[in-house]
Amino acid sequence: MPITALGLTLTLSSALCWALFDALRKRMAREVAPLYLGVLLALAQAPLLVLWAAFHEPFGLPVASLGPLAGSALINVFALVLFLEALRRSPLSLTIPLLSFTPVGSTLLAWLFRGQVPAPVQYGGAALVVAGAVCLGLSGGAWKGFRAFLKEAGVRRMAVVTVLWSCTSVLDQAVVAQGAGAWYAPLLTGAVAILLLFWTLVRGQGRPLLAAAKPLLNQPLLAAVAVVLGAAALAVQIEALRWAPVGFIEVVKRGTGMGSAVVLGRLAFGEPVNGWKWAAVALMTLGVALVVGLR
Repeated sequence: MPITALGLTLTLSSALCWALFDALRKRMAREVAPLYLGVLLALAQAPLLVLWAAFHEPFGLPVASLGPLAGSALINVFALVLFLEALRRSPLSLTIPLLSFTPVGSTLLAWLFRGQVPAPVQYGGAALVVAGAVCLGLSGGAWKGFRAFLKEAGVRRMAVVTVLWSCTSVLDQAVVAQGAGAWYAPLLTGAVAILLLFWTLVRGQGRPLLAAAKPLLNQPLLAAVAVVLGAAALAVQIEALRWAPVGFIEVVKRGTGMGSAVVLGRLAFGEPVNGWKWAAVALMTLGVALVVGLR
């Protein structure tokens, strides 16, 4: 699948939206538990995506895409729960860099099931993104050796998350290839929101969920910007799947996201930056540049 100029533009725009959205989620997570934040943001984003889809085209979704949509929603919910558990059980510096392997899984699955074969230089770019993520992991001071790394409960969970999110990327592109249009984004978000809400209520956490909404209502501008960015990130990413290979999109998304996390962490949250982190940013920036340089 060739990478067009439009595909490149959409991919970079989506990656930037995801990076800013993650920074805002980190800010709001100071006052709202991550699971509740995920439920509330998804519930708020779904109506916004409905308006966006209604503006673009009449309601409709191919019947053949309903199965992959349901599968993507279920996998996303399962992955999000495991993701939050991983963050709770192990240091960020050990768990988050594992997400850099998502493009590897997506690329392999897209090659096996969709015939999308990257160019050799793109393999090199993806490898640099992964190497940058490893540097980022070493920079946190939580590394105590490979054996201790494998024993971390959060690491094992995040490894499963990496595989699951690789699958959802390929499923989403398959749905788009079957003719799904703008309505796929709100339907997917709505399905994830409903499933997360059901999970929360079944666990008897309805009242804490309502209480978690208060800090967001007290910061309406921050919450509104986060909702808009999150909705835009998903909508643009799904549109990018029409014009670029899924492995390409995931490499740019993860590389941009992790590099931005270091820079925004320093500028917005005063997080320390050392030589390892700057090396990680340099490697991931070069890796993404190699990947997006091919059109």
